[in-house]
Amino acid sequence: MRPQMLILFTLVAGSSWTRAETPAEAALTLSAVFSEIRAHHPALTAARANTDAAQARVSQEKAWADPRVGIDLKRGDSGNNAPTTKLNTYNELEVSVSQELPLSGRNQLRAKAASAEAGVADAATRKREWMLLNQARTAFTKLAAADERLAVNRRLHDNLAQTLALARRTYETGLRPQSELLALETDLARTDADRTDLESARAQETAALNALMLRPAETPVAALTLPASASSLLSLPDAVARARAMSPDIAVALKQADAAQARLAVARKNRAIDPEVSITARQMKGSGDGISSYDTGISFSLPWFQSGRTDGERREALSRLTAARADVETGEAEITGMVSAAHARATSGYTQVKRYENELVPLARASSAAARRDYEAGRVQLTAVLAAEKMLLETELKLTDTRAEQALASAELCFLTSQDVTP
Repeated sequence: MRPQMLILFTLVAGSSWTRAETPAEAALTLSAVFSEIRAHHPALTAARANTDAAQARVSQEKAWADPRVGIDLKRGDSGNNAPTTKLNTYNELEVSVSQELPLSGRNQLRAKAASAEAGVADAATRKREWMLLNQARTAFTKLAAADERLAVNRRLHDNLAQTLALARRTYETGLRPQSELLALETDLARTDADRTDLESARAQETAALNALMLRPAETPVAALTLPASASSLLSLPDAVARARAMSPDIAVALKQADAAQARLAVARKNRAIDPEVSITARQMKGSGDGISSYDTGISFSLPWFQSGRTDGERREALSRLTAARADVETGEAEITGMVSAAHARATSGYTQVKRYENELVPLARASSAAARRDYEAGRVQLTAVLAAEKMLLETELKLTDTRAEQALASAELCFLTSQDVTP
């Protein structure tokens, strides 16, 4: 092997310019991130508290109206007692007790409506969790993609730096043109600029992931690795069906339709009449009897004279029901389009990843190896070897980009179909 070639491959093989992990960096898994968010995120705590509050209303709505107790102190001519107008005395004591009887079943209907509204709050909680976990999945995937891109960028930087060092030596001896040296310096500067962008992207995704886990934004995270490309994707019809069944948006709209239907039943029942029964007992002062006499009675409310209120309640409930049903249809149409697009990107991305892994990268490696052999045999110049090495690294970088895009598309598809998001 020629001395220059020996130096080159010794440098390439021994390169160790990698991002060092500090002892504070802890390895993260996606399931651990999900568990942390579910357990401690304040947005979920608030949403669960709202659900508990909505569920507490069910027993309130089911309860009967409060009984009413009245006490009358009557003054005036009453039997053997002399008339009096003094505030601190009386001639007759009258105690009455009344209770409305919910024979129409309105309280049961109100309880059903409150239960349906608690279902809306619960669905909204699951939607909030769904959104947070999707944000975490996206940040996690982008962070892993940035780490893999950084690794390839470092390898490309090392290759160019070593090539530049060799080119500078040969240029000083007059064996290499200055234009080639300037081209290498430009490529090296461009690689450094790309690395700065990648490090910035990694810092942003790290901060986003830390924020979701309620950790300081600057908390270090160990380098992540993209998952292997999965070929066992759901078929498009299965993915659409699962997304419709699991979509929190559709679930919220369905629960809102149930609540509006229940409120409509209450509004229609508000014209029903519930009787109120009462018992009144009297005690005459000085008669010596505990109860001198008592009366019973029954009274009715007349809601027919409040048509503006009852008709307005029905119109409101009908409008809310119409809106909720329209939201369901809208959600189904939107989820179908989003799943179709994500499924297409994930499927084509998987095909591209396999093309790079099985064809393009092996060909680039074979080309690099052939260039080395030809250089050792004296058939090509060193520039051909360096070009082949650069092409190999750029092909590997393209593979990393393709894997990242496919991982993000798969993550979106998992998000839409709620795969490994629901506990």
